[in-house]
Amino acid sequence: MPRNPTPLKATYHHGDLPHQAHQLALETLREHGDAAISLRALAKQLGVSAPALYRHFIDRESLLAELAISGFESLRERLQTVDQSSPRLALVDIGLVYVSFAQDEPNLYRLMFGGRVLPRGVHPRLDVAGKIAFQVLEDTIARAQQVGYVKPIPLSLMTAAAWSLVHGLAQLTIDGHLPSAKAEPHLAEGVVTLLLEGSLANNEQQLKDTSP
Repeated sequence: MPRNPTPLKATYHHGDLPHQAHQLALETLREHGDAAISLRALAKQLGVSAPALYRHFIDRESLLAELAISGFESLRERLQTVDQSSPRLALVDIGLVYVSFAQDEPNLYRLMFGGRVLPRGVHPRLDVAGKIAFQVLEDTIARAQQVGYVKPIPLSLMTAAAWSLVHGLAQLTIDGHLPSAKAEPHLAEGVVTLLLEGSLANNEQQLKDTSP
């Protein structure tokens, strides 16, 4: 008869419980979605009592909020790796990185932007994390406008348009309505570039920016 796997309690140390619960919840989210996450089930898997876990997370939603916060932090870190030296390439790459994150972390992405599970205004730290990640896109567009590369329309309007496009593209790909990057590697770049070309200040600036 096969031996039972070593319980997670064997690796638990005082002070590690929030981190271990977070990691286990993230694994559950990735594999099964947020509906599969239960504090009592997590406590059982970790080999601790439910009250011990409730001392760190007051309810299921607070744990889900922490997962979403970490998701926005990870998204922001990825967006910040984009090279900002070329306005055009930076705008395209920001969109590609955004869509790539959603494809890599579909269930986490759904939780971050679902709204139904974590409505806006209920978890202030989550709202701040989302705003900070969104700021990377806004700053990239602002830099492109400052050098005259993007039309001088209100920054908030241009950012909302760009975000709507990449978010819609990301959602459609992870829900299977459009091919993923693996199936159609140039789709995301083509869609993002299509928006960009319609936002250029003029063709002369485009040629100047893309010339060697």
